[in-house]
Amino acid sequence: MPDPQNNYKKLFSKVAKTKGYKTHNPSYGERKNNVDLILEGQINNKTTKVTIDIKKKNGKNGNKWVWIEYDTSQGTRGWVYGGAQFIVFETSDAFIFVNRPKLLRWLQSSQMVRWDLPYIASPWAAKYRLFRRPNTQETITQIQVSDLFNIEGTQRWLKS
Repeated sequence: MPDPQNNYKKLFSKVAKTKGYKTHNPSYGERKNNVDLILEGQINNKTTKVTIDIKKKNGKNGNKWVWIEYDTSQGTRGWVYGGAQFIVFETSDAFIFVNRPKLLRWLQSSQMVRWDLPYIASPWAAKYRLFRRPNTQETITQIQVSDLFNIEGTQRWLKS
């Protein structure tokens, strides 16, 4: 029986292959540093590899909002500070391909996320506000999918 937890990763690999990329599994160390997949392609006749962290569509609001993880539940640095060169966000009809360092710079410079306000109590209210589950050290927020297109180089890869 297929694993529904990884279907989005398999679908992304399939889309990448139709675009001419080869896909490789990351090493154990890379996986520990938020790398789900390595894409290999050609740029100016030179083989180039990039590391990818793929984020699953988040429920019914997944076409409008995406989660950003600053700190994990254990209090370590979240995936926005991870080792992947690109973050890929799944929506119902596409994958949004964003340069991770540029995403981080945009989050820091746009001042959209309200670090000046207290943490909110409910995840549904985490729109540009910080949320932390009880008894954890995580820090997460949500931004709109449309915000991702304010980041230079963001691409939208259709699923079909």
